[in-house]
Amino acid sequence: MNLGARRFWLAALVLTTFAIGCNRGSKPAAVTGPASRPGWAVRYNATVALARRGSEKVEDEQVWENLQEMLDEDQQLRNSRRKLKDGTEVADEAAARITVITALQAIDELHGKRPDMDLSGLHPAIEKLSHSGNLAVSTAAKKTQQLLLKK
Repeated sequence: MNLGARRFWLAALVLTTFAIGCNRGSKPAAVTGPASRPGWAVRYNATVALARRGSEKVEDEQVWENLQEMLDEDQQLRNSRRKLKDGTEVADEAAARITVITALQAIDELHGKRPDMDLSGLHPAIEKLSHSGNLAVSTAAKKTQQLLLKK
């Protein structure tokens, strides 16, 4: 990872921590809806590794679907859960948003290594994330949009 990518990752982590910390007084929302099918964390890690290496396998249907799912902020809030003392299951917002930001960073690296790869299928999800209520997610999405437009 180059120095610029490290700085971005650090900035994204700081912003995520800050943005989540600003919501400390509010109770997290209860999780509704199903999580992804079992093994999602392993699939996500493999997908990120392939993207960061610039692998052609990113274009395989299952890997591509994993990448799109990682860009679904609502799905990540359903995947990342924690239990409160009263037994209520709530979204682990920090973990969910780190998954989304990690996917965006992997896309940035993929584009850097494979600028010829057609990533236009990810544009709608990235556009939606650019309007996220979470500052770190929207900032990372806007950065990815700018990188993809540079072609």
